[in-house]
Amino acid sequence: MPLPINHVISRLFLAYALSGLAIAQDEIPLLRPEERAAVDSQTEQLNASLKPSLAAAAQSTVRVWSGKKRLAYGTVIGNGRQVLTKWSEVAYDANTLVVDGPNREVHDTNIVGVYEDEDLAVLEINGNALTPITWSDAKPPLGAFLVAPQPDGKPAAFGVVSVLERNLRETDLAFLGVISDLEYKGQGVKVREVQTKTGAEAAGIKPGDIVLEINGRPISGLMELKSALTGTQPGETASVRVRAGGKNEKTLMVTLGKRPELPKIYNPRLDQMERMGGKISRVRDSFTQVLQSDMRPEPNQIGGPVVDLEGRTIGITIARADRTRSFIMPSAAVKNMLARPAKDPSIAEVREPEKQVIARAPKSDAPKNLPKAPSPRRMREHLSEMERLMEFMREEMRALEQER
Repeated sequence: MPLPINHVISRLFLAYALSGLAIAQDEIPLLRPEERAAVDSQTEQLNASLKPSLAAAAQSTVRVWSGKKRLAYGTVIGNGRQVLTKWSEVAYDANTLVVDGPNREVHDTNIVGVYEDEDLAVLEINGNALTPITWSDAKPPLGAFLVAPQPDGKPAAFGVVSVLERNLRETDLAFLGVISDLEYKGQGVKVREVQTKTGAEAAGIKPGDIVLEINGRPISGLMELKSALTGTQPGETASVRVRAGGKNEKTLMVTLGKRPELPKIYNPRLDQMERMGGKISRVRDSFTQVLQSDMRPEPNQIGGPVVDLEGRTIGITIARADRTRSFIMPSAAVKNMLARPAKDPSIAEVREPEKQVIARAPKSDAPKNLPKAPSPRRMREHLSEMERLMEFMREEMRALEQER
């Protein structure tokens, strides 16, 4: 019989403290032998208390290998002969893959389908059928505890829901169609440029206008403008209140478009910060439906199921993004994806959304002492990187608060 949920939660709070100690002992080895023994003992108690919640999903969890190298975890689906796993981690060893599950029985396997957008692959295994996963459409609330099992029933990683379901693909997100004036210091966002063939242009927004509200939400700055569009979809209509020409205020109805695709400018410091705390997934962004968690699976543990404290499989892990962020694809999204045809693996490619370019200004014969007009495209590229850095810093601050 599963242990009471409150009992498990109390142990998970203990686990957070223990995880902090584990990090500390690696970096500053000051634990006395009796302290280390206490940590080890309580970790075993934690594993034992979680085992009932993990039991069912663990039977559908497998490891994916190439030789002696573990590449990823996988989730058994369909009739028990298919496994869903992380495409970018197994693609380069497609001809040498095997899987093993709870009973350690090894199965030869090959890739039969690929979902490139979500970086997932479907494997077909030989031999005895395994236990397929039972999906749950339960939607865990913010702060809910989640656990990813190992095939032996122990936890591979645990954490809480830190951000509810969202779309990470920039080009799927709503776009107003304006470029802001970064030097403007007043209320709202001043429009520096209106992009052609956008909803803003069609609605009559002009350079120099001040965006004051979107759908009744006051706009204090550029980040607030972006947040005001969160949850809206391209094609929807937004109510935008602007101050035109610095005087008259008016409300315009703007049909939102899709954000333009922009190359990412390589930022060595941001790249280094994302890699703090361990290895991260090769493909870790631009997914269409994810929950965000602070659990810390290794990249070669991605692809397995994730359960709540009731033992319900609420999704699968699809990426370890950095020290404080991992992404989970919800069960409903997985089922919808599997209902679509997969791509032939012989023509599938590994998506690389993290590939970045170093932006260089074109050569010019203009005198060097003349001031250069800022490029709107370059400004948008830098702004995108600034937003990523700010999000990373916010996550780090939350993590530090939890570890204190």
